[in-house]
Amino acid sequence: MLLVPPLLVWTLPQTLAGLVFAAWRRLQGHRLEAYRFGPFLYLVVPAPGPLSPGISLGLVIFASTPDLLKHEFCHLVTALWLSWLYLPVYGLEYLIIGHDRSPHERLTCRFERTIPWSWHRLHRRRGEESPGPTERR
Repeated sequence: MLLVPPLLVWTLPQTLAGLVFAAWRRLQGHRLEAYRFGPFLYLVVPAPGPLSPGISLGLVIFASTPDLLKHEFCHLVTALWLSWLYLPVYGLEYLIIGHDRSPHERLTCRFERTIPWSWHRLHRRRGEESPGPTERR
């Protein structure tokens, strides 16, 4: 079962912010791609985020390299318990104690190591064969 409708409401503020940045990146010529990670669907922009090489804003992920995808996907798992408060709480943590010492960042890193789900792109690019096992992480 895919959990998009409830997650969209639960993560609405950060997802809306992500969609605004994704539209801006699309106007700059970047493509938008759909990915699945476990039961979750995401919109991925294969480009740096607004403030870093990788950032997750609800169901929208910005990642400058595929190596960042699983980590950014796992941020949704840590965001689920705070819902609409996630951005303000994570933002304050980031400002007060820094990225690497943030409890949310540490929890995300733990999930990244322990969640067995793989990710894969849901569609093909023009002229490309169907995504195969080399796409899975």
